[in-house]
Amino acid sequence: MTAPKNAGTRKPSMADVARHAGVSVMTVSNAINRPDIVSETTRERVRASMDALDYRNNLVARSLRLALPRQIGYLIGPHRFAADAYMDQFLHDLAATSERHGRNLTLISARSQEIETCEDLYYGQMAAGFIVPNISIGDPRLPALAERGIPFVAYGGDPQDETATWDWVDTDAEKGIILAVDHVTSLGHTELAYLGYPDDLITTRYRRLGYVGACTERGLESSLRPGRLVETGPEFTDTLVAARTLLASDDPPTAIVSATDQHALAVVLAARELGIPVGTGVAVTGFDDSPVAGESGFGITSIRQPKDRIAEILVDILVAERTGVRQELLEPELIVRSSTV
Repeated sequence: MTAPKNAGTRKPSMADVARHAGVSVMTVSNAINRPDIVSETTRERVRASMDALDYRNNLVARSLRLALPRQIGYLIGPHRFAADAYMDQFLHDLAATSERHGRNLTLISARSQEIETCEDLYYGQMAAGFIVPNISIGDPRLPALAERGIPFVAYGGDPQDETATWDWVDTDAEKGIILAVDHVTSLGHTELAYLGYPDDLITTRYRRLGYVGACTERGLESSLRPGRLVETGPEFTDTLVAARTLLASDDPPTAIVSATDQHALAVVLAARELGIPVGTGVAVTGFDDSPVAGESGFGITSIRQPKDRIAEILVDILVAERTGVRQELLEPELIVRSSTV
């Protein structure tokens, strides 16, 4: 057999060795970590493939690993947004939850080689499983991990996707935005706008769907017209420009439902610049109930995600002995503050 075409451009993985030797990844792992259960012929074939691909492996360290792996890997992925106070706070909760279960949380920033890194860590007995956040529509990482038999749980899931055979946990983002729309309309607002990121992620898509569905059901047609559903770039300056444009328009909304607390903060700052009183002049809601909303002194009404419960379920899925697939959509909560009085 020949080496994989991309073997010269990246570090060979355990999967590359398995393909080269014509065996399974588990067989390669056993040949490295439990050679006594693998035939001599197979061991030699695996060793020859490792040499041919220049696969580096610390056999001594792995042979000394007598206990089950205690690490839980968290795929932080590429930098997406300029400010994400919720995820920063959530990671602290997740690390604390992992420790309570006798595990350590390890951040993985492999970017283009996430799957290969997970293979090496799991089959090398260095990680018990992985948490995959920031789930995009049709995210290729999930079926790739499932096909390789690598334990993982997704932080994010599509409740309408019946093809998903893996575990996932998420907050009902659609319902959260509906709670926000219900709140501002109960205060008498009928001219609304939505401010959020593009809907390439499952959670951002369902937040937008929640706004569209809620406005449609309530007959708020003017709140769905062009210019009232605004997508921003990843940087906070992008969001601030979009908020100023909305509020300075000839027919501005009286309430802005934001997809994140960062978007809501941009609206609050833009309103202050334009001399518009927040709460009475324009109602503002956020999403995530991050420190930006409740602890920064701005008093932003926001949708709270049950992050403690999410962290507990994510870790429990990876450490508990069980059968079957677990998919949970958790209830959000509206937290009212001065930005909507």
